[in-house]
Amino acid sequence: MIERNAAAAPPNDAAAMTSWAPEREIAHTLELCEAQMEAALGESDHAVDALVSAFSSMVENASAARMALDNLPPAQRSALGDAAALRDRLAAVESQMAAAIVAFQFYDKLNQRLGHVRYSLSTLAMFVCDPVQSSQREQWQRLFSTLRRLYRTEEERRIFQMMIEGASAEQALERLQQVSQTLGVRTTGDIELF
Repeated sequence: MIERNAAAAPPNDAAAMTSWAPEREIAHTLELCEAQMEAALGESDHAVDALVSAFSSMVENASAARMALDNLPPAQRSALGDAAALRDRLAAVESQMAAAIVAFQFYDKLNQRLGHVRYSLSTLAMFVCDPVQSSQREQWQRLFSTLRRLYRTEEERRIFQMMIEGASAEQALERLQQVSQTLGVRTTGDIELF
């Protein structure tokens, strides 16, 4: 964490005021953003884990119920009424739950992308605190090369490239949305490796 002597010292302390620097304030603010993301992700990890566990359990229960139905003697199956319809409904529930579990992949992708943002923020915080380094164009290029290697998904790479080329965040996101619409929306159940 970046030291903030000026914030800890009384305002009339001349030595503390001379150690104050806008770069340190920027770095501290970036660290605040990183800490907020880390806390939010930690909280949401528990919720998503509970949801995946619940959906997995429902799939197992539906599968067990369907197997139990299939193993009933014919007389008991006919006593239940339309056993085929019940079996089909249980199979549909299994399929829908399995699709929901695959849909939770969004969280893994979100978690990975926010991890990249956290790393970028902490790297930038350290970078701006070094006035010699942050005043050299080639050092900025080196920083961008380091950050570029983080990005694994196509969306991340495209946004990064557009922003480095001078696009605003709004322009980059708008362009990414246009590309996604042109390529078509993936159907539920598709898995993207990242």
